[in-house]
Amino acid sequence: MRTVPPGITIARSFQPSSADTAAAVGNVGVEVVATVTMILWVEATCGPLITPYFDEGEASVGFRVAVDHTGPAFADRPVDVHAEVTAVEGRKVSFAVGLEQDGKTVMVGEHVRAIVDLTRFLDGQARAAEKPARPPITFFFDVHSPWSYLAANRIGHMARRHHAKILWRPIHLANLMETIDGLRPMEQSAARVAWYEQDCVDRFSELGLAYDPHPDYPLRPSRALRAIAYAAEQGCVDAFVQTVMRGYWAEHADISDLEVLQAMADAVGLRPRAIAEIVDDAAYKQVVTDNTGDAIDQGVFGVPSFLFNGKLYFGNDHMEMLDRALGSWTA
Repeated sequence: MRTVPPGITIARSFQPSSADTAAAVGNVGVEVVATVTMILWVEATCGPLITPYFDEGEASVGFRVAVDHTGPAFADRPVDVHAEVTAVEGRKVSFAVGLEQDGKTVMVGEHVRAIVDLTRFLDGQARAAEKPARPPITFFFDVHSPWSYLAANRIGHMARRHHAKILWRPIHLANLMETIDGLRPMEQSAARVAWYEQDCVDRFSELGLAYDPHPDYPLRPSRALRAIAYAAEQGCVDAFVQTVMRGYWAEHADISDLEVLQAMADAVGLRPRAIAEIVDDAAYKQVVTDNTGDAIDQGVFGVPSFLFNGKLYFGNDHMEMLDRALGSWTA
């Protein structure tokens, strides 16, 4: 390791999207850039500043962040990150950091990184990784369901708290219900339908989640489901699902319109293929068909449904039970 000189600086700019908001990581209704997102930008800025001083086989890892989140930052406007090396103690490097949007400070504080021998560091991590992994959560859902909208805004945060992986499985709910002759809430008695509609309003209000169903509901969900299958393949499904759901269930967005879906994909960085190409691809049609068939085989009778460790959890009112199961799981 060569000596890192105190006083060197770096500045980077980041363009936040709706996927970077507190709402996207489970803080329902808080449509400002999440603290955790800005901390990631701090790391992404400080790390490269000291990379030129590494010897072969070295890297840096963050081990301390002490910041004050002093003001809100909003999606779709750049956030500028400034960092300066303030102290070097052996392999420990301290940085003063500041983040601004529109010339206003939104975060200040300190970040500390350690320069490590990468082989030795990863060897220690590999030994820890030998422990059995927690089983994944399989999440069956359809954009056609308002309850899936509610669940999609909760499951990511829950899984992250328990370090669990989610298998996002979009299904065609109408096909599932037709196959199993399932219960259709909107085809029940007038009294039950009225209760169901009020319950939706109450649940979303309780969690502070915007809810204003599309005036032409139901729209055809097939294109959105295929695009979600592609997003799952590309690793940005959580953000894309939330964007689609929010658009449909709160912003009167026509999710059957290719241009609308493309704008949603662009907002979360879903690339490289165009939505028009994806929704016409037989492979993604088949993914949704296979997911629906698998859901039927697994005993799913509605959405949202979750499978964890061999057990089915149905509906938002059983997510607390799923949360407890995740927390109590042992190898």
